[in-house]
Amino acid sequence: MKNFPLQHWLRSTVIAIGSLLVLFMLLFWIPLDMPIKFTLSWMKGAQTIEATTVKQLEKAGVRVGDTLHLSGKGMCNIHSGATWSGQSNSPFMPFDCSQIIWNDAPALPLPESDLVNKAMALSQAVNRQLHPKPEDDSRVSASLRSAIQKSGMVLLDDFGDIVLKTADLCAAEDECVRLKNALVNLGNSKDWNALVKRANAGKLDGVNVLLRPVSAESLENLVTTSTAPFISRETARAAQSLNSPAPGGFLIASDEGSELVDQAWPSTPLYDYPAQEQWSAFQRLAQTLMQTPFSAEGIVTSVYTDANGTQHISLHRIPDKSGWWRYLGTTLLMLAMIVSAVYNGIQAFRRYQRHRTRMAGHPGIL
Repeated sequence: MKNFPLQHWLRSTVIAIGSLLVLFMLLFWIPLDMPIKFTLSWMKGAQTIEATTVKQLEKAGVRVGDTLHLSGKGMCNIHSGATWSGQSNSPFMPFDCSQIIWNDAPALPLPESDLVNKAMALSQAVNRQLHPKPEDDSRVSASLRSAIQKSGMVLLDDFGDIVLKTADLCAAEDECVRLKNALVNLGNSKDWNALVKRANAGKLDGVNVLLRPVSAESLENLVTTSTAPFISRETARAAQSLNSPAPGGFLIASDEGSELVDQAWPSTPLYDYPAQEQWSAFQRLAQTLMQTPFSAEGIVTSVYTDANGTQHISLHRIPDKSGWWRYLGTTLLMLAMIVSAVYNGIQAFRRYQRHRTRMAGHPGIL
């Protein structure tokens, strides 16, 4: 026994397995990314940076672990449809105000759209004729209009204008098919092209069309459903056109998805508006968020520069003292479990090898 002492390999094996089990529990149940980064930054002695201009932040040389206190004016980010990964339920959709584009470039102009202008012109022309106001100019006398209203009918006093505005908006053959067919029937024409030719030639000037209330409502609904896709598409296109920041500058992001602006939430999300109201709602939102005051503070968790020369900085909220100690304790526990698993695993292997050698040299030992 003196020359071949007992090798307690089983005890080392149990300790190694227990350490691995605790380590796996830490890895799967507790996010370790932040504790490790914060502990390393604390050990390195990270700097605290305050900046109110882009140039100040550029000169500071931001590194992972630094504490930032930023304020200024920037633009809420807009993601492309293929890369959207932020707050898909952001109250400022399609803007994501948990990410701020901050640079010295002039603010982008508000988006404009000829298609939206044409769609709104058509809607307004139909609405004016179906729901006339006393102060509106009309091609018929007030007495005749009053008599028509009393009879329960609805008068289109400028039918040619509706045809021309429809042709201007729906230039493609497969666009607004139902609306075109309805106008062809009202104009007693053989097809849409013939009706448009008559309107362009001035042959529909002064042509009035009488509609039953049901037909008038149907025409109004057709105009609404026909113009809606144009406005929705143009709103989405305009949003994506803003997803082209100038080269350089910074993109400041909260990795927790916290809003970095102090703006009142819209009473109604943009895409909950009817299509006809989306464009004006989008322009109001863009006017507010394309150059808005922001403030951001936190600990830098990642820094990288994209192909456009924009430096992306992710921030995590600054923990309190108890949070710091919790992060430090979590990191130390993880390191202790790694050391314990490696040391006891090696010891268990070596002792098991010695145990087998001992048993082979003394087969009579039980």
